[in-house]
Amino acid sequence: MRIHTAGIHRDSDPLTFDFEGTPVTAYAGESVAAALVSAEQWHWRETRSGETRGLFCGMGVCGECTVSVDGSARRACLEMARPGLQVTRQPARRAVAESAETPPERHWQTVETDVLVVGAGPAGLAAAAAAARAGARVTVVDERAKAGGQYFKQPGDGFDIAEARLDHQFQEGRQLYRDAAAAGVSFIFGATVWGAFTPREVAVVTEDTCSMIQARRLILSPGAYERPLPFPGWTLPGVMTTGAAQTLLRAYQTAPGQRVLVAGNGPLNLQVARELSAAGVDVVAVAELSRRPGPTLVGPLLRMLRNGPGLVADGIGHLTALLRRRVPVLHQHVICSAEGDGKVTRASVVKIDAEGQPLRGTEVSFDVDAVCMGYGFLPQSELARALECRHDYDPVTGVLAIQRGLDSRTSVNDVFVAGDAGGLGGAKVAQAQGTLAGTAAAADLGLEGDSTEHVTRARALALRHQRFQTALWQVYAAPDVGLALSTPETIMCRCESVRRDTLAACFASGVAGIGAVKRETRAGMGRCQGRYCAALLAKMAGQAGFEVAVESDLFAPRTPFKPMPIGSLATAYDASRPPDREAEAR
Repeated sequence: MRIHTAGIHRDSDPLTFDFEGTPVTAYAGESVAAALVSAEQWHWRETRSGETRGLFCGMGVCGECTVSVDGSARRACLEMARPGLQVTRQPARRAVAESAETPPERHWQTVETDVLVVGAGPAGLAAAAAAARAGARVTVVDERAKAGGQYFKQPGDGFDIAEARLDHQFQEGRQLYRDAAAAGVSFIFGATVWGAFTPREVAVVTEDTCSMIQARRLILSPGAYERPLPFPGWTLPGVMTTGAAQTLLRAYQTAPGQRVLVAGNGPLNLQVARELSAAGVDVVAVAELSRRPGPTLVGPLLRMLRNGPGLVADGIGHLTALLRRRVPVLHQHVICSAEGDGKVTRASVVKIDAEGQPLRGTEVSFDVDAVCMGYGFLPQSELARALECRHDYDPVTGVLAIQRGLDSRTSVNDVFVAGDAGGLGGAKVAQAQGTLAGTAAAADLGLEGDSTEHVTRARALALRHQRFQTALWQVYAAPDVGLALSTPETIMCRCESVRRDTLAACFASGVAGIGAVKRETRAGMGRCQGRYCAALLAKMAGQAGFEVAVESDLFAPRTPFKPMPIGSLATAYDASRPPDREAEAR
């Protein structure tokens, strides 16, 4: 369902591409995913078990939205709609003849820069601007077509923008990008980082190039992705993350459906529910995991007000708008099931007790055509782990937090990790960390510029918003639901369709560790490379007596970090080989 947000309008004639023999209408600036959602085409990827999948994470992490575009496997959430595309479902397996695609021609290049920044969200943009202001040559790479990341996500190039009418989040992101560009930062969009071999050698692939970027300093800011919560029906098309829904709304002016349930833990869910409702969507309820704020939370609420009054005002605005539109906010409730014949049509929530266990007889069901869920985040840590930056693992939360200083420098001196990729702190903290990281990276190179004022302000901002975040999560404190909602038949590994009972039987047989279970069941071997199922397997391992206590107990990161065409790897390999002088002489 296409919608209109204040200040953003489509300014082009519609275009058409083909999906499974059916014409699909799209507009310039829309992703293939947004166009398919608007056309109510939900079945995109086929699984080995015969199911179909659709949009889930909306940010290129899970691979559930993979489709075949002109014969090549592409993530629909990152692929821009163009006239004449031939789009089909991505089959679970392809015949050898069908899979022998002619890879697109890509040329090899080496890019030299002083500072490489991976990720163009709040942390990455702030880091790039700070380093460039100090005089460094800065290159930023990002998988998206536009800067902004998950927080400052921006509309595509096909939309007409009335700047003065945009909300403050849009405006802040646009200004941050302008600041970086004005400082001389170079951007490479649509770029997938598939290998990090040393801190000074990072491999990147785009539509037409394979690049080895050689940098003197590396700043990683790829952000985080939504934490998985398995329940019966969570793999149905139409069930997606809150972040995916917000990307549809803010970047592509598309709603995920007409009747939507929002469920999760934290303020993002209230914001998305408000934005959906304002766009004309019937938000049937917001199911919030935490308890309703009461007198015992006065202290944290006051600390939030003292350290982030603007953010508190935003939160009150979200709640007031939902109240005005009569959207029920159900505290201490969690989504427990989604049903439908090939697509979600009904979803249920249930009340939980203080330990996170569902209370029988408290279920409430809703007729829906989409479910948006957001139960926290996990850092995208594979790049930092591959470079052997030290992390601390919290078995309770499942979060891998980087060991870093206030300037985001890691245990590997040339590598900085800024923002939520190193530990969860929100956009304001990420932006401050980015400024400190960019300034420190430039200082390593003997460049100082006019950074004193920026550093002082950024340090104060980081500390203030860290205090805000601590208070915020005291207000939103919730029990760990874990695997309480899943049944033996519930899928744990979305990519390979591995069920909980299969994994449980593997653990019961004496297979120790999630790595061994991966080899036995294929869980973690799919397109997301374990990003979504590893945390769930770690919980199951702990319940089976095989404690996952440190970083090395988890799946090890492997190159390539994201699925990529074998032709691109071949191009990179050929370009990296030393020349055969004897052959040249012959």
